[in-house]
This record gives sequence, structure tokens and C-alpha cells, in this order.
Amino acid sequence: MTYESPNERTKDFIVNIRNYFNQDSNKTLFHKRNTIKIIEFEGREYVVKSFKIPHLLNQIVYRFFRDSKAKRSFDNSWRLKKLGVNTPQPIGYVEFPTRFLFKESFYVSDFFDYDFEIRAVFGDKDFEDRENILTKFIEFTYKLHKKKVYHIDYSPGNILVKKGAYGYTFSIIDINRMKFIAFDDDLRMKNLAKLTNDIGDNEFMVKVYADISKIDASVLLPKLEIALKEQGRYLANKKRFKRVKKG
Repeated sequence: MTYESPNERTKDFIVNIRNYFNQDSNKTLFHKRNTIKIIEFEGREYVVKSFKIPHLLNQIVYRFFRDSKAKRSFDNSWRLKKLGVNTPQPIGYVEFPTRFLFKESFYVSDFFDYDFEIRAVFGDKDFEDRENILTKFIEFTYKLHKKKVYHIDYSPGNILVKKGAYGYTFSIIDINRMKFIAFDDDLRMKNLAKLTNDIGDNEFMVKVYADISKIDASVLLPKLEIALKEQGRYLANKKRFKRVKKG
């Protein structure tokens, strides 16, 4: 077993995570390829993500050559915190390898009591304060880009929103796949292309991004259109692969 938890108080929780994870009292947030649950420990709620055991080749890769998704989630969280980027507070991670293969792994963070995902805003044209939320969201996105934070899985379900007295707080999750690199205009639009296919919303976001970044919208919009087509082809190929795999 390999684990890391900066807080001694949560050491027992991290080390014995499999026991806590299987309790009937837990609330399951997501259960598909990976499983995410809310677990209470000593009067405090934590989010625990259990990563699916990889296929055989990746069990070897993750055992000897590459950091696990759990460890990358933990490391990326701390790096984001140092950059002043909102993500749920990291608590720790734990891995359960065998001598030659990588098996189970878990990532633990604080529970972020959000009000909605940005997905809800994109999915509802009548969402309250919609234009302002999308404007603030693009400002948040631009700040990520300025800080060289490339969230590869920057999808609407991975951006949490909390409404407060002084505005909206955005927090990013599912952060095991990230790069910290300088953005060119193509990469900026590639990141935005993962959010929505709605033409009106995309035009609005490009206008806001252009105003903030001082990059001409006539430069950004064609790049977004190219990125949207590439994203569409990627998703179509992914669906075909899944169908072939099932067949």
C-alpha cells in the first residue's frame, strides 16, 4: 500500500479507505467506470473517488512507469491551490498495488457544497442570471489560461458553481488529466470547444473571451469552429470504439 495524507488526523481514514468506502451509509454521487461517494468521517464530509482497476497493460505501466490517477489528482490539486485556482481541498490518496501490478486506488478531497454545475447553465436558456454567470465563467477560464492551467477534461460536469453574496465561485474537479503549459490561441479555443455545441453560446463566449484577452474575436471564432469539428470527430470515434468493444 502507498498513501499520502498531510493531515495526521485523516491517516486512519486514508489507510482504511476500503472499509469506509463500502459502508451502506455512504451517498453515491457517481457509479460507472469510476465510483464517487460522499463519506462522513469524524463529523466531516469527504468526497472519495475510487478509480477502476486498469486493464493489464496499464496495471504494469501504473505500477512501474507512470503516476496513478489518484496520485495525479492529489498532486494537481496542490499545484492548483498554490496557483490560487479553486478545487476541493485535497486530503490524500492511497494505492493498493501488488508486487508486479497496479490495482485499486482512491483519491480523497473535502466536500465542496456547490449549488450547480455549469452544465445546468448551458442546458437551460432560461437559467436565472445566465448571461452574467457565463461571463464570469469565461473570466474564470481566461484566468486558468493565464496561469497555464490546461484542464484536459474541461467539460460542463467538471466545473462546480457556488453562488455567494459577492458573486459566483467556480471550482474544477476530475483533475487527474492536466497540463501546465503556455496557451496559444488554438489551445484556448480547444479548451472552450469541450463545453457546448450551441452556436449562440459559443459566439457569446468568444466575444467575452476576446474582450478580456484583447484578442480579436475574428481570430478566435474560426479557431473555435475548427476545434468544435475536431471534438465532434473525437467523440464520434470514441462512440464507435465503444460499440466495437461491446460487440
